[in-house]
Amino acid sequence: MTTASYTDAFEWSVLILPENVDYLFKFVFLGEGAVGKTSLVGRYVYDSFEGDYLATIGTDIHIKMVNVSDTVVKLVIWDIAGQDNFAQLRRAYYMNASAAFFVFDTTRPETIERVDEWLNALFTVTGKIPLVLLENKVDLTSAITEKARESAIKNHDVQIIPTSAKEDMNVEEAFQKMTQTILEKSRGKKTV
Repeated sequence: MTTASYTDAFEWSVLILPENVDYLFKFVFLGEGAVGKTSLVGRYVYDSFEGDYLATIGTDIHIKMVNVSDTVVKLVIWDIAGQDNFAQLRRAYYMNASAAFFVFDTTRPETIERVDEWLNALFTVTGKIPLVLLENKVDLTSAITEKARESAIKNHDVQIIPTSAKEDMNVEEAFQKMTQTILEKSRGKKTV
């Protein structure tokens, strides 16, 4: 698996829109540590799942090219560290995001409790951008109350998609839905 860390000597040329690409979108993944952000991204980009937890340091950037109805889209996916000691860096990572995925762990209720804090920090930088909440690890027994889900949906006018990176459940669908939403919103523009 090849990833580029924000602090590495990253080839920023991957962000340039080559002639064979119609659109470039930046997706950011947010949420507490160990909710499965890296696993979801790994499942989507590389069709793989690593069961061992390794905390993301800062951010990892992944690239995936997709074709949506004969439109070539380059997705630049930023997997942002969830640990509080990286909170100061997140502001820079959020800049120019086209869309966001907030991930919470169905087995840990505290991971959805800070959704307002995470999204306020995001929207302060990006303004209102398309957002989906991913309830990850749904292959395990849920400890999230229906009230917590309903509150997040109501407060942020979002959909919650149940996912499992381990079982490859709804991962592709979540990315496809977001890509289609952004693409429809961006028709007539070459970059976002």
